[in-house]
Amino acid sequence: MQSPILLVGLPRSGSTLVSRILNESLNCFIINDFYYLQYVESIGGYAQSNAQTKALLADFIVTQIRNRTRPADLEDDIIFGLPFSESQKNEIKAFVDTYKEDGEVKNWAQVLQDIMQFAAELSGKPIWGYNTPQDYLNTGRIHEHFPEAKFIFLLRSPSATLLSYKYYWTTLPKFKRDRGRYHPVIQSLAWKTCVKTYFDVREDYGQEHCMLIKFEEVLHNTDNVLAEIHQFSGMEFPKIDLKSFSNNSSLTQKSGERQPKELTGLEIKICNRLTQEEQQRLNYEQTSDKDIAIADFAKLLTTTARNSVYYSSQIVFSRNVRKRVLKFVNQVTLQAGK
Repeated sequence: MQSPILLVGLPRSGSTLVSRILNESLNCFIINDFYYLQYVESIGGYAQSNAQTKALLADFIVTQIRNRTRPADLEDDIIFGLPFSESQKNEIKAFVDTYKEDGEVKNWAQVLQDIMQFAAELSGKPIWGYNTPQDYLNTGRIHEHFPEAKFIFLLRSPSATLLSYKYYWTTLPKFKRDRGRYHPVIQSLAWKTCVKTYFDVREDYGQEHCMLIKFEEVLHNTDNVLAEIHQFSGMEFPKIDLKSFSNNSSLTQKSGERQPKELTGLEIKICNRLTQEEQQRLNYEQTSDKDIAIADFAKLLTTTARNSVYYSSQIVFSRNVRKRVLKFVNQVTLQAGK
């Protein structure tokens, strides 16, 4: 099997922008926000190798490819990084329609390999990959089927990650309900867990299969980061100008577009306390403490209530969310026992 290049880490860490940068490479095809393994799990596809499951998985991949290809009449939008014309999209669909009816039994990994390799070669880029931040929790399963896979862990400072989580819904008010996803303890633990997983993967699979990039370095030392990615993965890049990318919150510099972002003194204290060791390992400077106000506790109670309501409803009504939450809890528990 061709060895994929996988961008993993945490949501709200600039992965959409980095996916677009990677997709500018001369020899690698990357799908942003792929979430393929999450779909496989939602339909029980890990344990099944039959025609129906094969068809469902193939259709999911085609849909994601279409969703990530920029329409001809749309100005540059950073989430649409794929290079396909309408005729190429039809060619992919024709390939998949034949693939679903060929009578061969394939598991989830083989379906992924076959279709992604076809799409990559159609785009003139022999290497394929994808971005799904939460797949840092699936590195073992991926490595089992793709032992030569290369994992690029993307992280930004924990305080910046919390800020992005806390306020991301303000960029798209239609997602206001999703503000319940934010909680300083949960996001800090997720950051801590992701860093620990990076070091575990590097130890288990070797440095040739795992690298770390910091989003801050992507923004300020783009050429150096791309040189490191090239050395690690063989991806070749033209000259990249971040200013040429539009419509991405990570690059928004205009003041007044959103409400000011800040963490309370209590949120900073929680973040620093939970992530102190991992920040030191990655040479991050902790966010300076500030005075904790009485109002900070009231705000935390409101955040906790909103977060509890959000995840309670998600866990009750979504089997997929239940599995994702359980997987995260298991990872935290496993690492705490080491």
